[in-house]
Order: sequence, then structure tokens, then C-alpha cells
Amino acid sequence: MENDKKNILIVGKGAAASSLAQKLVSQGVCKVFVASGNGIESENYTNVDLREDDLTGLLKFALENEISLTVPVSELALKSDIVSFFMSNGQSIFGPVKEACNIALNKAAGKKFLYKIHAQTSKFGVFDKQQMAEDWLRTANFPVTIKCFESNNIGDRLVCTTVSLAGQFLENLFSRGESGVLLEEYVFGHNFTVYFVTDGYSSLPFAVVGNYKFLEDGDGGILTNGSGCYVPDYRVSELVVQRVQNVVRNALVSLDKKGEPYVGILGVECVMTGEDKFYINEFKSFLQDFDAASVLNLLDENLIKLFTACIEGLFSDDYEQIKINDLSSVTAVVSSRSEGKYISGLELVDDIKNLGFINVKKGLDGKYITGQNEVFVLTRTASTLTRARNYLYEDLAQISFDGMKYRHDICKG
Repeated sequence: MENDKKNILIVGKGAAASSLAQKLVSQGVCKVFVASGNGIESENYTNVDLREDDLTGLLKFALENEISLTVPVSELALKSDIVSFFMSNGQSIFGPVKEACNIALNKAAGKKFLYKIHAQTSKFGVFDKQQMAEDWLRTANFPVTIKCFESNNIGDRLVCTTVSLAGQFLENLFSRGESGVLLEEYVFGHNFTVYFVTDGYSSLPFAVVGNYKFLEDGDGGILTNGSGCYVPDYRVSELVVQRVQNVVRNALVSLDKKGEPYVGILGVECVMTGEDKFYINEFKSFLQDFDAASVLNLLDENLIKLFTACIEGLFSDDYEQIKINDLSSVTAVVSSRSEGKYISGLELVDDIKNLGFINVKKGLDGKYITGQNEVFVLTRTASTLTRARNYLYEDLAQISFDGMKYRHDICKG
């Protein structure tokens, strides 16, 4: 069956889901549905009012709408084990089962797994009691990063420069009922992510992304999941990519031995500390909101064929490398200090497909209104990184709302 005969269901919301939908539609897919979507109507895909963890409802929708392939991009859906549930009901689905992707969904589990497979990672500790965490801090090298196990929210991670600040943050987390925390010594260097596609046994890299993690220019302010990116990242050598792939191979072998093969997209977040030297911070279960469009704009593969090959065990036979084009992309995450602010200038963006909404609503008057924290991502793609960056900031200069915040130094210099 050709691509134009297929209906596709993406389970997720935000910029990653909409970016994937845009890419699939551009490749001639018959119809794309996104559950739960981002609440913003699109002429290219249909939002479905179903929760990402409503497995029964999603399965019923897939059956009634003759869905040929389901792609879960939502961590909530993966935690609910949508992959096993759909597979047991005869549905074609591209993604990892819950047990396999726990290394990406749970930061403590992922860090322990890196240690188990002897990957280079920073010194860390995992604690479910505040006193034990504070004891670990006394011998740690500062700065120290504190993270909740299963949250990417801005308020659930912090880089602490002193024992006092770390102690205050720990008290705040445990007092609100957090089950545990991951503490790790902060590694200074260049942040990057290598993305792989895998059938659970073999893997191929398809993107090297330069990441920005802090909210303020010059890596100041709050540590975020991501505040911007650029692709390709020319600072990362082919040797480094090969070494990261070796880590992925070890990870896949270890998971397969446990009977939990990882099928899907696996991101490996790293920090470069010197020439061809790097640490691995954590795994990601799919493309992230802040880099999905930049990555997908550079892919020249038929995604339906690629994903299906992984599901059906044909990946290693059919693919020796993943095709990418010669373009470059730059993305900025736009945040808001408060919600309920009207956004002006979005209609002036050169191409609306460059926008990925994360936390935006439409008022009764049809105008866009901000949520809080990350609001949307804006991506521009061009023949060079310099041109892509210039186009991006030209677009950003036309958009405004009270409390608008974004980095001005992405891909600068």
C-alpha cells in the first residue's frame, strides 16, 4: 500500500507532534490525526480530542479510522505502554515498549543504565530521602544538577552552585512529595544530542543537534530541557558520533538480553568537554519539542517506509544510512513570563509551518493567547546556518507579547 493510501495517528501534543505531522503530510500521506494535538486547528492534520494515556479510546479510534501506523511521541503515552497494548491488538506502531524506554523516561533509571553499560557519565547519586541526598552533597564537586525522576518542567531541575542552595531546593522538592531525586555533578562544555533510529538490534544516526539548555543568553538563568538548537552541529566530529553509536549498540544489546528491545527513535544527550571527549547525560525517547522541526526539515527519507522497516524487521537489510539533505536549521524556543497575553505578529511569519505550538490557545476572537513558560518554537531552514539564523531572528522581531522571552545568541559566531 502506497503512502497516499494510509492514515497515520500521532499520539502526543506540542511542537514535536505537529512537526512530525507536517513532515508526513509533505510526503503524501493520506491523512494524519494527532491525539491530543495542540488545540490549534491545522489544514494539514486533524486534532483528536483523546488523552494520550486513553489507550482504549485511542485503539478504538485507530480501528474505526483504518489507521495504518501509529507513532507515539508522548512520554505519557509511552509510560502507559501504548506500544505493547497496540501490538497485542494487531496494530502497527512505531515506538519502544515501556520497559525498554524506561531508560529515557526515568532519569534515575537512565543514569544507572549508563553506569551499567560503562558509558562515560558524570558522578551521580539517586536518593529517595532528603538527608541521604544532603549527605552526598558534602563530598560532591559543585556545581551540582538536581533533577526529579520523571519531569522535564523548568521548576523541577536546577543547577546549584552551593550546598546551601542545593539544600533549599531539595527541601522544596521533598516537601511537595517528590518520590526521589537525581543528583549529578554538572559538566561544563558544549551540549549536543545525537538521534538514532533503531529496530532494537541495529541503529543508524540521522541528526547531530547543537543544544542550548539555559534560558538566558550566554548560558545564564534557569536550566531548561531546551531553549534552542541548530542542525547540523559541525562542532561534533564523526569520531564522536561513532563513539556515541557504540554506546547505543551496548544499550541495545543490554536491553535485548532482558527481552526488552528498543524500537523507535533514541536520543542521546551529551556534553563535549574537549576535542573528541564527551560525557553522556541522558537518553530521550523521541525528538524533543525544541529540535523536532530542525531535525525533520533535514531528513530526506520516506518516514513511513523507514518506520515500517523497523517494525517488520527489515531495517538492517534496507538501510545502510539515513539520507539527509544539505540544508541547515536553527530553532528558538519562545517563552512567556505569564499566561493570558495576546500574541501579535504570528501572521507575519514567512511560513506558518515553521511554528510549533507548545502552550498556546486561541481566543474567541481568533487571536493567539500565551500559556506560561514555553509557548512555541520557531524554526527556519536555509542553505547555511548563517542564513537560517538570520531568517529566524527576522521572524522573531515581528512577533511580540507582554513578557516575551527567547535567547538572542543561538548559533551566534
